Amino acid sequence: MDGFIARKDGSLDWLENFPNPNQLDYGYIALLKDIDTIVMGRSTYEEILSFGIDWPYADYRSYVVSSKEDFKIETENTYLINNLDESFIKQIKIESRKNIWLVGGGNLISSFLNYRAIEELILTIIPIILGEGIPLFPNKPLETLFTLKGNQTYKTGVVSLNYLLQ
Repeated sequence: MDGFIARKDGSLDWLENFPNPNQLDYGYIALLKDIDTIVMGRSTYEEILSFGIDWPYADYRSYVVSSKEDFKIETENTYLINNLDESFIKQIKIESRKNIWLVGGGNLISSFLNYRAIEELILTIIPIILGEGIPLFPNKPLETLFTLKGNQTYKTGVVSLNYLLQ
């Protein structure tokens, strides 16, 4: 609720421990049907790998953004991007037949906002206050106006807000 997407160390343990007795997916399956390309930061990539599960995005073209030029990609159909710029964003928009999902983290999201490259924003609010951690929008992204497209509320207290760039 307070705008932090992970603990300071990148941990998502708070999300894993959130009560979800009916095992709701909060729109995750529907989201995956509408995308074919995934972009994530290195920390998000490493966090997903730490879950000890098979790579969940093998059927999607995935990009990991990292300034570490020697960073090792360990998953199939996944590519390293060392320089996030307008030409890369244009390239993936041309290659993608569906939507592109920015999995995280906050720096990546702010960069895409600053390039005016986010057309739709789905914010899912989990009723937890972390108090500190990694913010969703760090580094003072450009002021960007969105219009509410829709919302979904769940019995667990989770709220999903869907915005379109105005």
